[in-house]
Amino acid sequence: MNHASDRDAFLQFGNRLRQQHSDQLSAQLQVLRSALLNFVNEHSNEINNNAEFRAKFNQISQLIGMDPLDLLLYSNSGSKKSKLMGKRTTNNYIVGLSVKIVEVCQATRDLNGGLIPLKELQSTIIANALTSLDVNLNITLNDIEQAVQLLNSMGSKNYEILVINKVRWLKFSSLDNLSQDQIKIYELCEFTGGFVTRRLIQDNFHWDKVRCENVINEMIMNGILWLDLQGEDGPQYWEPSWISN
Repeated sequence: MNHASDRDAFLQFGNRLRQQHSDQLSAQLQVLRSALLNFVNEHSNEINNNAEFRAKFNQISQLIGMDPLDLLLYSNSGSKKSKLMGKRTTNNYIVGLSVKIVEVCQATRDLNGGLIPLKELQSTIIANALTSLDVNLNITLNDIEQAVQLLNSMGSKNYEILVINKVRWLKFSSLDNLSQDQIKIYELCEFTGGFVTRRLIQDNFHWDKVRCENVINEMIMNGILWLDLQGEDGPQYWEPSWISN
C-alpha cells in the first residue's frame, strides 16, 4: 500500500473541496451585493430620509463587506441624475462625501505632504467605490468643493482649495500656507513634466543659490516635493501627484 500516494490524493481532494466551497461563497456574496445595489436603487429615498431604516441597512452592507458610505454616495448619485435630490438627501450626500475626503487625505498624507489635485481626489474616491461596489459614482468637482466647505463650517480649518496654474488643489492637514516661491515651483513643474532642478529654478526665476536651497529643502521636509537622485543631469525634485499617476 502506497501511503504517500494516498496522502497526496486526500490532500488534492481536500484542496478541491475548499476551492469549490470558496467559489460557492464568492458567487453567493456577489448575488447578495447585486441584490443590495438593486435595493438601493429602489429604496434610496427611504434610506436617505429614515434614520432607523438607514442604520439597519448599514449593518447589512457591512456584514457583506460593502462600504455604507460608498452605498450612500451611490444612492444619492442616482438622485442627482434624476434631479430629485431634496435638501435632506443633499445634506446626507455632502456629509458622506466629506468623510470620504478626510479618509483619502489621511491615506495619502505621507505620499503628497498634504496637497492633492482635486481631480486626483475625485478619481481616488470614485476608484475606491468601484473596488467596493463595482459601480461608477457620479461625483463632480463641485460636489467636492461643497464637501470641503462643509468640513470648514464644522470647525475644521485644515482644508483649503488653492488654484495653481489654473489647476485646483486641496491643501489639508497641518501644512502651512504655501509661499509664493513654493507656488512658483509647482507652476514650473506643470510645464516641465512634473519635476524641477536647481538649474531650471535659477534659470526661470533668477534666484540665488541660498533662496533656491531654502525653498527646495522646506518643500522636501513638508513632503510636497520628492527628491530623485537618479536624474540624468543631477537631482530632480518631483511634485508628488506626477509620481502617483
